[in-house]
Amino acid sequence: MIVEVAGASVRYRSTGQEVLSEVDLAVGPGDLTLVSGPSGGGKSTLLRLLNGLIPHAYRAEVTGDVVVGGRPVAAQSVRELSTVVGTLLQDPRKQIVGTVVDAELAFGPENLGLPRPEIRRRIAEVTERVGIRHLLGRPTAELSGGELQMVAFAGVLVMRPRVILVDEPLANLDTEASLRLMRELRRFVDDGGAALVVEHRVEEILRFAPSRVLYLAEGRVRYSGDVPGFLATAPVEHVKLPFETLVARAAELPAAPALPGRETAASGHTPGHTPGHGPGRGTTAPGSAPGGEAARLGYRGAALGYGARTVLDGVDLALGPRERVAILGRNGAGKSTLLRAAVRLLEPLRGDVTVDGAPVTERSTLELATTFGYVFQNPGQALFCATVRDELAFGPRNLGRSAEEIERVSREVLRSMLLDDEADVMERAPRTLSFGQQRRLTVALALAMRPRTLILDEPTAGQDLLSTTRFMTRVLDAAESVYFITHDVDLALTSADRVVVVDEGRIVADAAPAALAGDSGLWSRAGLRETSLVRAVRDRVRDGEAVPHPFDLARLTPHQEGSTHP
Repeated sequence: MIVEVAGASVRYRSTGQEVLSEVDLAVGPGDLTLVSGPSGGGKSTLLRLLNGLIPHAYRAEVTGDVVVGGRPVAAQSVRELSTVVGTLLQDPRKQIVGTVVDAELAFGPENLGLPRPEIRRRIAEVTERVGIRHLLGRPTAELSGGELQMVAFAGVLVMRPRVILVDEPLANLDTEASLRLMRELRRFVDDGGAALVVEHRVEEILRFAPSRVLYLAEGRVRYSGDVPGFLATAPVEHVKLPFETLVARAAELPAAPALPGRETAASGHTPGHTPGHGPGRGTTAPGSAPGGEAARLGYRGAALGYGARTVLDGVDLALGPRERVAILGRNGAGKSTLLRAAVRLLEPLRGDVTVDGAPVTERSTLELATTFGYVFQNPGQALFCATVRDELAFGPRNLGRSAEEIERVSREVLRSMLLDDEADVMERAPRTLSFGQQRRLTVALALAMRPRTLILDEPTAGQDLLSTTRFMTRVLDAAESVYFITHDVDLALTSADRVVVVDEGRIVADAAPAALAGDSGLWSRAGLRETSLVRAVRDRVRDGEAVPHPFDLARLTPHQEGSTHP
């Protein structure tokens, strides 16, 4: 065995909380193990235990046996472990150290003292395999989150470890990048390596035939076994299961939660455009929203980019003040670039960007801060205070709000973001929260400013299904309008009343969810994930109808015996 864990328990000294309890695990050559479970259930802690971050970087009390590569982890140095264990973190920015891609990929092998010709050979081989040769020479600071994820993965492969640990690999990746990453991981396993993959989006890992599933909840192993057994017993509210499995288990599905305002999509006409039509062909002129009112965020002939590099061009788009809009597209397509213009994180290279009818350049920082609550893809970009209390107070205090109001609003937004049940959360250091909890905290920070529109970049990455459902229910009810970027196409179909697709520097689609699902050609052309739910919506939901919750759709779908997953 490459990995052997027996009766392992972990208690962080910073919080005093036991986050793993009596965990057993064995992983050998040729094993691909899927690790699933609710947010904050101990999955990332398990990976830290295996790669040596516990005890070398995180102070924690550990009991039980943790053996990797035939030796106890605690007895090996970080350098020794790096030749056995490779880790792709949930947030790739935490492991990128090189200023350019080439330097990043050379960093690990250089620290092993490998000859330069060997380092160059490994880099050429790996960048070709994972499809990032075109990124060589690029500054890492200019890469999208998905591109950084692939660079970080290549950095793991060039080290040639025996086991690879991957934490939420699909959260920041488009379809093509996800397939490349998982195919290379499967190839690594088939060649005699081993891998553990932590992932909430179970369906997309199943196609790569995991040999075992480990389900962790509240720090304990609730299931350890094969895939069929997992699909038959996994908690349907917590695990995003294939649609076919939901159909097979329809009798046990709970009542589906009602998302605020979903009735707006049932009328057959999504605000601001004609369902199924592309950009610029709707009934509303660019710069204005339905009924002729000014768009909350408008673009007219806009070109957006960084310095001399144009990322998006010819953008004509009007996002209304009472819309839920999802933005889909490949990594590096310009999704974040499109919405950064709303808060002047970049200025248009050509054309106009307007906020409530006026040029964004005429809006003050105060006006923008109270109009848009902008939540970055990487929560670390927004967390810099010593405690959660200080984080929540920072923005409102700068707006001149009273201490009493700040305290009241802080507790309200923590409750709305499902963080109020964390022990002493107000006094916690933000970075001691799980990655998913940090994401919810950054949304709470935005809500504390009382904005009219929320802009969210990958808001549900790192969240289990139940947290995602509750989170989106609260978010959609917290502001007049919500614009969110996501790679989770199921989330876009079920939470938005309008979906905009960005590809190759252009807006290539702008449609109601059901109409978008029905355009099968678009999904392949724009590199979008066609999940089992997308196919079910295409088959069973007519254009102009609101997409029902997957539980409701599953109850309406006849079950074919023997079909539980793709």
